[in-house]
Amino acid sequence: MATLGSTGKAEAQQFDRKRKLFLVPLVTIPPQLEEQISELADTHWGQIREQLQNLEKSLGTIRHVFHELIHDEGEAGVQLLSQISPRSASLVKEITDSSGHLEQTEDQDLLFELSDWQRCLSMGLVSQKVSSLASESYQTAMNDRYVHIGAKIDEVLEEDGVAALFIAEDHRVQFPSDIQVFYVSPPTQNQLKQSVLDLIQKSFEENQPEPPSNSNEKEVE
Repeated sequence: MATLGSTGKAEAQQFDRKRKLFLVPLVTIPPQLEEQISELADTHWGQIREQLQNLEKSLGTIRHVFHELIHDEGEAGVQLLSQISPRSASLVKEITDSSGHLEQTEDQDLLFELSDWQRCLSMGLVSQKVSSLASESYQTAMNDRYVHIGAKIDEVLEEDGVAALFIAEDHRVQFPSDIQVFYVSPPTQNQLKQSVLDLIQKSFEENQPEPPSNSNEKEVE
């Protein structure tokens, strides 16, 4: 992925007339952990905002916004995003109110198909044949989803255009070779991921049943 050095504008000239994509890796925060991690998450998103602003100063204003799980565009897409990820929605709305447009990123039918296969897999299927079919179908739908997102970005992003993509860090979207991708990596990225993992582990341990007593002492009447 492309990077900018400390010289800023001078180095940015090498990207003139090229398509540019600012990639924001998302950290999933389970709703039940929101209150415990709220302060760190707010700091994290503040750093994302700052890095995007710095990239815009060097490379140009964001004109297109892509966000995972959003299968609508414009104001309808922003409203949908506010239900899924309020912090993303807040920043995306700042961009769309200023310069950019929220694009329809996902194919709705593919998202529904993925959701259905995921539900099948979570049921604990008894048949190995059915389980394998569900697993393979899920992977196929997921691959099709990534292909769709890459094709959508390629279709919308014009020459010398600038876009931002908000997507899970472990995505497998392949971008066209003529798109320069700039990875947004705030200092809190690893800290936030680790904090989420630690809290999930702590919650799991706290919800474990107490082990049965192994005492061999006889009750005295």
